[in-house]
Amino acid sequence: MKTLNIRTIVDEGLNIYFNDHIAIFDNFEQVRHHEVSSVLVEGFLFSLVTRGVAQLSVDEKAYQLKEGDIVICHPRIIFEKSMMSMDFNAMMLFLSPDYISRISQMVRMEWSHSMLSKALTVLPADEMTQKRCRSYFDLLQNNLQSPETANKEIRLRLLLASMVYELIDLYKVQDDKTIQQTYSSGENILRRFMQHLHDPSLPYLNVNEYANLFCITPKYFSGVCKRLTGRTANQLISEEIIRSAKFMLRDSSKSIKQIASSMGFKNQSHFGRFFRLQVGVSPQQYRDGKAQ
Repeated sequence: MKTLNIRTIVDEGLNIYFNDHIAIFDNFEQVRHHEVSSVLVEGFLFSLVTRGVAQLSVDEKAYQLKEGDIVICHPRIIFEKSMMSMDFNAMMLFLSPDYISRISQMVRMEWSHSMLSKALTVLPADEMTQKRCRSYFDLLQNNLQSPETANKEIRLRLLLASMVYELIDLYKVQDDKTIQQTYSSGENILRRFMQHLHDPSLPYLNVNEYANLFCITPKYFSGVCKRLTGRTANQLISEEIIRSAKFMLRDSSKSIKQIASSMGFKNQSHFGRFFRLQVGVSPQQYRDGKAQ
C-alpha cells in the first residue's frame, strides 16, 4: 500500500523531472520494480501508453490499456491492482490538485463536468494526438530543467494548459455528449465542488456545508449534481469517503477508531453504520477480507 504524491515520487529515487507541484517521467522500467498491492493517488495523473498493454483495477472495475491510450486519473483514486506486459511503457505526468486549480483560474479552463465526475478516464488517441502529447512531455521536461527566470512558471502553466485543452478536445471526439465551451452557473458549481472534493488537503463536508461554501441552497446544490452527473451531492460525497476509507482500512497501522476520527465521523459506531450501509459489510469485515 502506498500514497502517491510529489514527495513520495521524489523519495523513490526515480529518474524524474519535478518541482513542488509537477513530476514527470517517461521510463516505466523504473516503476515496474516498485510493485505494491494498492496505491492512493493524491493528485492528477496523466499517462500516455507508448508500448505494450496493461490492466488496471479501480473500485473493483477493470480497465484495459493499450498503446496510444491516454489515461486521466483524479485525486483520491485508488489503484487496487495492475497487470502489464513485459514490454509495457508509458509517459506519466503528476500534478498537485492546487496547481491544477491555479492553471484553471489563469486561463479560464473549460473543464467538462462529465470528465470531472469520472475517477478514471481512458481515451484512445490517434497518431497525431500521440505525437503532440509526446511533444508536450518533452517541452515540460525541458522547461523543468531550465534555469529559474521571471517567466519560467508562466511558461510551465501555459504548456500544461495547452495539454489539458488537447485532452478536452480529445474527450469531445470520444464522448457522445457535447461539451459546452462555456459554463452555465450549474456547471461552474459542479466544477468547484469536484475540485474541492478531490483535493486531499481539504476535509470532507456535508451537503449543507458545501452549499454554504458556494452560497446556494442545499436543494439547488443537490439538484445541480443530479442533473449533470445523475447522482445527488450526497451520493458523490459518500463515494469519495468510501474510496478513502477502503484504502485506509487496508493499512493496518491505523485502528478503525483512528480512521473514523480522521475522516470526520463523530465516533467509530457512526462510521461503522455509514460504511456498512454503503459497502454491505462492517469496516472490520472489509479489513479482514482484504487481509486474507
